[in-house]
Amino acid sequence: MADRQFIFGAIVPLAFLITACGDDAARQSDAGSPSMENPGAQVSDEEPALSREELIAEAVAALPRPEEDKVRDADRKPGEVMDFSGIGPGDVVADIGASGGYYTRILAEIVGENGHVYAFNAKEVVDSFYKDGNPADALAAEYENVTSAVSPLSTPTFDKPLDAAIIILFYHDSHWDRLATDTATMNKTIFDQLKPGGTYFILDHSAEDGSGLRDVGTIHRIDAAVVKQEVMDAGFEFVAESDVLKNPGDDRTKSVFDASLRGKTDRFIYKFKKPE
Repeated sequence: MADRQFIFGAIVPLAFLITACGDDAARQSDAGSPSMENPGAQVSDEEPALSREELIAEAVAALPRPEEDKVRDADRKPGEVMDFSGIGPGDVVADIGASGGYYTRILAEIVGENGHVYAFNAKEVVDSFYKDGNPADALAAEYENVTSAVSPLSTPTFDKPLDAAIIILFYHDSHWDRLATDTATMNKTIFDQLKPGGTYFILDHSAEDGSGLRDVGTIHRIDAAVVKQEVMDAGFEFVAESDVLKNPGDDRTKSVFDASLRGKTDRFIYKFKKPE
């Protein structure tokens, strides 16, 4: 980006940096010199390291995030979701099915200037649904640590080994007839792109137990048990699940776009690992 820099996990306007630099200059004569209270001590201007909770909170609150994204935070609980993911500073992450970048933006803040995020949109989706161009391109132009990536959904590939890959509310679409994806190949390709010990993180709308793939193209839900089995068949180990987005009041028979449920569906969150 031309006018923003990373500071402590958040991006701030350049004007803030200029002001901060002025303050630093005013203090420079004291920095590194003995203090009056303790003549033998050295004064440090370094800020204390942020805790993981503070880092994620700053990522969610970051200035560049659109207001419409922040409005959705109450239902999507991105801070709790990202805390469960285990993703942290310096990680290389693929956001598969990034769309307009709700999670890409948060990830860019979390991984910081030493990490990287691939905002991946499937070629089939870009060609069929994004008539105004791939929205991930704008994300890559805004963030120095984001790359826009496009390839067939069956073979999502990246030019660096990944520490983590996430699929948020999109895994079910890999079974949608309109995208004609080979989901088994997709999972195996992601497995191969991850470093040993890397994380595969999936969050999606829950279908009725035992429904299999029945609802993927109609009400856009998937049976969580199917997802778990498919991912483990690709060689992954199941690590844990989170109930932070569980909604027992959702009977799981309505479309995720139903006005009474939109943003509040029952959602499962699974974390898998590529064996060391």
